[in-house]
Amino acid sequence: MKTAKLITMGCKVNQYDTQSMRETLQRNGYTVVDAEVSQQQTDLYLINTCTVTNTADQKARQVIRRALRQHPNAKVLVTGCYAESDREAIEEIPGVTLVFGNREKADFQDYLDLLHAETPSSSEEASHSLNPLLSIEPVQHDAIREHARFSQGVSDAGQRTRALIKVQDGCSAFCTYCIIPYVRGRMTSRSLDDIADEAYRIADSGIKEIVITGVHLGAYGMDTDRDKDIADILVCIHDIEGIERIRFSSIEPMYFPDALGERMAALPKCMPHFHLPLQAGSDEVLRQMRRRYTTAQFAHLVENLRRVFGDDVGITTDIMVGFPGETDAHFEESCQFVEDIAFSQLHVFRYSPRKGTPAASYPDQVSPHISASRSQEMIALGERLSTVFRQRMLGKQKEVLIEASREGENDYLAGFTDNYLRVLVDAPESAINQIQRVTLGSLEGDCIAAA
Repeated sequence: MKTAKLITMGCKVNQYDTQSMRETLQRNGYTVVDAEVSQQQTDLYLINTCTVTNTADQKARQVIRRALRQHPNAKVLVTGCYAESDREAIEEIPGVTLVFGNREKADFQDYLDLLHAETPSSSEEASHSLNPLLSIEPVQHDAIREHARFSQGVSDAGQRTRALIKVQDGCSAFCTYCIIPYVRGRMTSRSLDDIADEAYRIADSGIKEIVITGVHLGAYGMDTDRDKDIADILVCIHDIEGIERIRFSSIEPMYFPDALGERMAALPKCMPHFHLPLQAGSDEVLRQMRRRYTTAQFAHLVENLRRVFGDDVGITTDIMVGFPGETDAHFEESCQFVEDIAFSQLHVFRYSPRKGTPAASYPDQVSPHISASRSQEMIALGERLSTVFRQRMLGKQKEVLIEASREGENDYLAGFTDNYLRVLVDAPESAINQIQRVTLGSLEGDCIAAA
């Protein structure tokens, strides 16, 4: 029996890509075992990397070396954004079998065929000292001009209550700090027919919630003359039997369609939660980032969503601190704007210069100790706002999709409300993958315990 272990780093788009490659492995006779739990040796180790920060690159190298050390006879395959941005650095790590980029993920079956054709005839030949990098001429890509490519998709999200569907890939925005357009390719929309086919397969597997994901969701349809937009995807899959919840992973505010909120409100399965990456609450910093919106426009978008969905709507965001040229005054503007918006949750990131992006050569780079201090302050603000939002929900009744995860001091089953609050529920195993209506009782850490 052939076994494989898979590690995914980074965003939900990568998680989706890994699931697609998982299914390809299973079709080829591999049993996929849990890389985080199982200590058994494996035949193939696949690492899907991230490169959004320097820290992500460093962590990817650590994971690769650990896999090589712990599984000396495995074929170690490395893909993802770090593999796209710095293939040579990974190929120089002794023992790596194959490196392939994001666009080559669609060719994963071909790579497996080549791996199987080159399987050594003895265990001695399989050792890393005699197992050189698989001889494949890398595909030459012009990341700025080429469109992203799609794999065959997924049929089963595994033992989960929700499934990701990638509806677009790539990005053409070119924010000054971001490496993603260079490693993912141009914005590319997937056809509605392919999306619908995948949604039907997922529904047949028993999954109740679909998370629509992509690199730049709001730009869906821009590469096809805007004949369809992101709302058309919701309409396309809304009436599929078995799917009871639909939500977005993240949607950029600069391309949020004007009527999207109203169209979602008319579709009961669409969840009232929006992750809108703000990045900065200072207009000057947003301009330097090339974010193409102002704080006033962002505030208007949030105001409109609260008008349509009510004050219970979950509004979460990403905030970057320490961007080049960010002064104390700019940072204070950001803090004040974050407080005024009253986000339900923040993800805070420290700016990390990425080679090849404009911001990496900007003057007035913020020192690490100032960036670290600002990060701590923004995280504390986010925690306070999250607590205020969760406290405001206490006593209300919400529907929770129960997951196969036990958490909290009482080891209760956990799940999410429609507005993306983590809730602990005293329920039997039979409740897993069921939607239960509960009263939100009390705060327990970052969660809410049902009454």
